[in-house]
Amino acid sequence: MYRYELHMHTKEGSACAVDTIEEMIKQYVKIGFSGAAVTNHFIGGNTSVSRDLPWEELISQYSRAYYDGKEIAERLDFDLLFGIEQGYGDGKEFLAYGFEPEFLTERPFLRNADIKVWAKEIHSVGGYIGYAHPFRNRGYIKNPDEIPDISIVDGIEGYNMFNDPSENEKAVRIFANSKIAITTGSDLHCSDFDNAYGIATNCRIPDSSVLAKILLSRDFSLYLGER
Repeated sequence: MYRYELHMHTKEGSACAVDTIEEMIKQYVKIGFSGAAVTNHFIGGNTSVSRDLPWEELISQYSRAYYDGKEIAERLDFDLLFGIEQGYGDGKEFLAYGFEPEFLTERPFLRNADIKVWAKEIHSVGGYIGYAHPFRNRGYIKNPDEIPDISIVDGIEGYNMFNDPSENEKAVRIFANSKIAITTGSDLHCSDFDNAYGIATNCRIPDSSVLAKILLSRDFSLYLGER
């Protein structure tokens, strides 16, 4: 089995992250993961990239962790995948995969788009979109108990390593009988870890488009760290 992280931040793109993409990759390799999606905060969240930049330059800077990390990952036989975490209002966020940074570069209208537009565009290229850590209770989230509209997404992050267990339990319980995928992610922001959440697959995942296909087909199992 191969283990993949679906939710990871680095200081190149997330203002709240501590370590670089190189430090994160090396630690995931150390604990036996085969790959990870770098999902830095985009402009609707706690990004470290200036929102005032022209669109192409903004995407170039946002994608730096991914492109720098690809060279490191190849040397370490690690699959680095591109993804985003984007805020869509009231402190709530979604995760998305299935495209490369060029997808963003070609769509400057996404700068001010709502989640329905994001979902339409992501689906147009066969991508996957899912709510990140639903029911997370934090001071910056206005209504943590609000049930999100699952009709426009493909799944939810049912298990987040930094959620309170009761928040994860609520997400899994509420959506257990729905037709959407339930995934898991660590939401790590620094390399000081020896355990992580992720998915387990029977095959390697070479790029983000393959990751989206696996998530959409639910051809994976959940990995909740060493117990």
